[in-house]
Amino acid sequence: MKKLLILLLSIYLIGCQSNIIETTIKSSEIKDAINGEVQDIEFETNFSLMAELDETTKIELEKIESISSKYIDIEDFDVTEDDYFGISIDVEGEIPLLYSSNGSIPSSVSTPWVLLISDNTDKGALSSFKYKLEFIASPTFNAFAGELQNVNMMIGLEQFQPVKFKLRNKDDSIFNIFTGAVEGSGDSHATFESAVEDKISLTMKGGIYDKTNQVIFFNID
Repeated sequence: MKKLLILLLSIYLIGCQSNIIETTIKSSEIKDAINGEVQDIEFETNFSLMAELDETTKIELEKIESISSKYIDIEDFDVTEDDYFGISIDVEGEIPLLYSSNGSIPSSVSTPWVLLISDNTDKGALSSFKYKLEFIASPTFNAFAGELQNVNMMIGLEQFQPVKFKLRNKDDSIFNIFTGAVEGSGDSHATFESAVEDKISLTMKGGIYDKTNQVIFFNID
């Protein structure tokens, strides 16, 4: 079973530039998670290292992979050299989607990030939404980041990552969402509220998301 491919976590290795993390989440998976069944959600991304794929780089990548296997099960990643200078890495894997009423992450979770559903305790206009969904670092993040820095001090692992959520409603759920600072349907929105009748894609990157995690408030029946 594929898990979150941890090479994604080393995206600031010597001039590395990451593209967005894309996840697809179905309404049925959200319901199952709320009912206590942890879901494995597929993701994909691509990132580049401004470095030559020489023996030193190969050794460091092997060490990163070895450390990663302590935290997750790794299946595969594709490393290719660019035409001029640099390395491209295409990544596919899975990240857990789980529910915790108070927003705590169980100690049994080994992946550095999770998709976390929790009860919404916000007041005011947002109080009409029962749940919130976050892409958030887990308690194992700091331990993993520390081990990566032991491989290369230039690895500055970032807690907050750009994410594109692809929400899908294929079981006729009543699924309503609210979020902010988002790109959707080709436009940028300071706030965004919508029913998910079939599918919606939400891109949440840069700006505030360089300093905080993504949050989507929602109701689902």
